[in-house]
Amino acid sequence: MKLGVKQYLAGLVLLFISTLFVPQAVSEFARAESTGTPAPAEAPLLLAIGILIILVAAACIGWGYWLTHRSGAPRRSNPEDDPDEPLLRPGYGSDTHGREAWREHPLRRPDHGDGRS
Repeated sequence: MKLGVKQYLAGLVLLFISTLFVPQAVSEFARAESTGTPAPAEAPLLLAIGILIILVAAACIGWGYWLTHRSGAPRRSNPEDDPDEPLLRPGYGSDTHGREAWREHPLRRPDHGDGRS
């Protein structure tokens, strides 16, 4: 895997897991407020666990960002640095041999039309 991808994925998984705790706690608090009854004892615990998981997820995502953007990491600001850039592949670049170069056989010398062979 590329540098920092594991941290990004771990952060996203933790954010998903936090959805198991935070909405339940908010629902418990909202139900208690609407009915006028006290909130259940587990609601603050669920909320604290959910917020803690969100903070750890943010730290993981920040760590992944730091790993991919620190000064020692290679930057690909120039498309010529990227070997997968389509324009650098054979047949996709600019035509340097003339418009009809694609018709010429690669093993044959080009006929220049001035008597040279």
